Amino acid sequence: MRLYQPIPSNRKTTLISASVVLMSLLCIRYIDLQILNYGKYQDRANSNSIRQIILNAPRGIIFDRNGLPLVDNRPTYDLMIIPIDVTEKFDYQLLSNNIGMPSEELKKEINKGKKSIARFRPKLIKRHVNFEIMSILEEYKMSLPGIIFSENPARTYVSDSNISHALGYLRTVNDKILKDAPKGMNYLIDDVYGAAGLEKMYEPYLRGNNGLEYHRVDIYSRDHGVVSDEDRYSPKSGQSLTITIDSQLQSFVESKIEGHRGAVIAMDPTTGEVLVFASAPDYPLKSFVGPIPSDLWGSLNTDTNRPLFNRGINGLYPPGSTFKLVAASLIMESELINPYYKVQCNGVYTLGDRDFHCWNLAGHGQMNLKSAIKYSCNIYFYKVIQGLIFSQWSDMAYGFGYGKKTGIDLPFESKGIVPTESYLNEKYTRRGWSTGNLLSFVIGQGDVLSTPLQVLQMINLIATKGHTFQPHLNMKSEKIPVNLELNPKTWTFLQDALYDVVNEPDGTGRNAKIQYGGKIWGKTGTSQNPHGDHHSSFLGYMTTETGKIFTLYIIIENGGKGSEIASSLARDIFNYYADSQSAIVVND
Repeated sequence: MRLYQPIPSNRKTTLISASVVLMSLLCIRYIDLQILNYGKYQDRANSNSIRQIILNAPRGIIFDRNGLPLVDNRPTYDLMIIPIDVTEKFDYQLLSNNIGMPSEELKKEINKGKKSIARFRPKLIKRHVNFEIMSILEEYKMSLPGIIFSENPARTYVSDSNISHALGYLRTVNDKILKDAPKGMNYLIDDVYGAAGLEKMYEPYLRGNNGLEYHRVDIYSRDHGVVSDEDRYSPKSGQSLTITIDSQLQSFVESKIEGHRGAVIAMDPTTGEVLVFASAPDYPLKSFVGPIPSDLWGSLNTDTNRPLFNRGINGLYPPGSTFKLVAASLIMESELINPYYKVQCNGVYTLGDRDFHCWNLAGHGQMNLKSAIKYSCNIYFYKVIQGLIFSQWSDMAYGFGYGKKTGIDLPFESKGIVPTESYLNEKYTRRGWSTGNLLSFVIGQGDVLSTPLQVLQMINLIATKGHTFQPHLNMKSEKIPVNLELNPKTWTFLQDALYDVVNEPDGTGRNAKIQYGGKIWGKTGTSQNPHGDHHSSFLGYMTTETGKIFTLYIIIENGGKGSEIASSLARDIFNYYADSQSAIVVND
């Protein structure tokens, strides 16, 4: 019986080859460590340590449509401490005196860092330290072992206009943000991120790529600067963003609505570009650098005027008399009611045991559709809504863009409410609503709620006879068509009626008329408010002498009748825009 069998030659060859490869790899690594990079690793061994430092990338600059910078960056310094390097010689009081942070709080933060698994990593202590403070602390490094400064480009706001609700603000990354961050967004604790507005919407676009470098720290925890023979990655700036806002026009509008609550939005309906986006009150972007400070955040959140609230896309208001244009369009399209049919307005309309009033308590007399729009007569619309098919009225409202998001490139847009039979059945049950509800709906009251941008999108469609575009703020956004197919006679009728509202001596929108530079079309609105004075609104557009179409919607909370403050503001804005277009022609 044989106890030994020879190894087959092919297996022997494989074993020898594998051994040679392994030995070769070991020899190569030995040469790398002991010969080629001996000096580098010898330095590390001589009581020195290497610390990894993140180099923050500047966010992309935001420009207005004319190339004027709105949001830029300026260099500031982050004060960081490597917890493991802090010794008993650390002068907490010295640091406290210079950065305004209590010494006990500093000790607590550093001790917490020493116990964490990240004790070898820089821990942020204070963001946006100025150059003067940094220079003072650098002089006392022996008393502050472990401190490191990192340059951090911080947001600065350089325009006369604020545009805070469109631009948005930054916040500091925390554990929740790290957990919920989208795939590919490699955040670190204490990074900043876009939390609202365009800063949030275009976060991946604006955010750059951080760099990396290594610093040598000696046995006394003193930072000896960058290690030159280590790989260093320079930060890469974020991409710039050019937006559709005209910052000079925006600044003018902001000055006109200062002290009010409400919103003003203006657009070019032939492109979908938003020229003005103002929500009042706004918040002071220029008063802070980088992410919004926690104390300011707290005060803004508790302010009863709600300055953080973006009224342009989140404010849900009854659209008031501007909504009568939906019923007018259906009348022209359905042929169920003759637009020349006249209704007697005596100032009050009784349905069952309820009285429904016109804003003109004395009455308007005989009203047809066109005059009812011109004088904003409620009684006419109370009567005609009963002759229309409710589902068709709801569909027409949806066709104009109510009850759904416009798709603007801003986060958190609201969609509003257009009542339908199913909506009413669910809310009130089948016996809980009646024709009386419809009388409120037709004049833009009751359950009807819309955002200012949705109302503006209606006039965009009227001004272009049904062919406009999705609102957008990024100049490079794809133009997405928004169409509403109505009979040409319907569009002509609506435009003629809106022209009379502004240009006839007794039209409710006559305060919006300008004397030169263009023609104005419009509709006033007064939205009932159960919590105080009515809201004042104006919806309209102008065509300039240069052929531009400029649409505008204004709503002023508790401003009273739309024929007063809102239409007067509209006149001022139309005049400013007309003058700006004339200046362009002269300069050309």
